[in-house]
Amino acid sequence: MKRVNGLQHWLAPAIFVAVFCLPSFADARPASSIVGRWRLNLKESESLPGEEPPAELIMNITEDSPAAFRWTVTVRMKDGGTGATKFDGAIDGKARPVEGRPGSTSSFRWMPDGTLKQVSESPGGFSVESCLFTADLRRMDCDARQTAKDGRTWTYEEVFDKL
Repeated sequence: MKRVNGLQHWLAPAIFVAVFCLPSFADARPASSIVGRWRLNLKESESLPGEEPPAELIMNITEDSPAAFRWTVTVRMKDGGTGATKFDGAIDGKARPVEGRPGSTSSFRWMPDGTLKQVSESPGGFSVESCLFTADLRRMDCDARQTAKDGRTWTYEEVFDKL
């Protein structure tokens, strides 16, 4: 993977520090699966201050069951740089490594209000992202808060459309 400025942020959808919830929260999971290809809607999404948005970002969720959650995010930057990250785990609140982001972990949990909460830790800090899906599962709207090791925080929104 070619190192590109801003690439680390876009590979963390991001996406999502340990979260503790009761098993009954699984009932908040959508009736249908969220498996599919999701494209970052660049016109409706925000970037972190000082970061260039990607030319394209695709999240491919290949498994979404009570026992397994798998996805790959591929990104192409405007200068032609590319990268990818992968997650192979479950939506159970347990932190697992994110392939392609050394030293980084993510955990996922369905919340009672139907949002999918992702908590990610990396050498640079942590982020919390809460994603809400439309009833037809064609759109995912994620509110994120990123906190650097020095305590600086940023909030931003990412919107994904199902392909």
